[in-house]
Amino acid sequence: MFTSKSDPASAVLTGLVWDTFGMADAIAALMREGFSEFEIDALGVLCGHAPDLTDLLFSMGVEPERAIFYNDCFADGAILLIVCTEPGRRARSALNIMRQHGCIVPAHNEFKSAATPPSQRTNNR
Repeated sequence: MFTSKSDPASAVLTGLVWDTFGMADAIAALMREGFSEFEIDALGVLCGHAPDLTDLLFSMGVEPERAIFYNDCFADGAILLIVCTEPGRRARSALNIMRQHGCIVPAHNEFKSAATPPSQRTNNR
């Protein structure tokens, strides 16, 4: 998960799912919780060769190491779930839903800044 460079007020949460039904369940749960279809994106390939998503992920503001990792997983059949929402409580809610439905998400310390409103962030890293 990361904060979008194009809209620093948005939290962009990312997670990997290896099961299409798990992805559908995660999306349905997010929508039941009040997230709109405009806040949720999923990228996956049902058959054939997966395209290289590295440049797309870079342009979204994903750190290079994470973008390469996601791209490798995507090439191996993973589905990438992306939720763009407000930082803070709403981002934490989305993250919890993603985890409950089997998404592999960044470790707690890596998503903390995106899930914390800018006014409450500290620069102690």
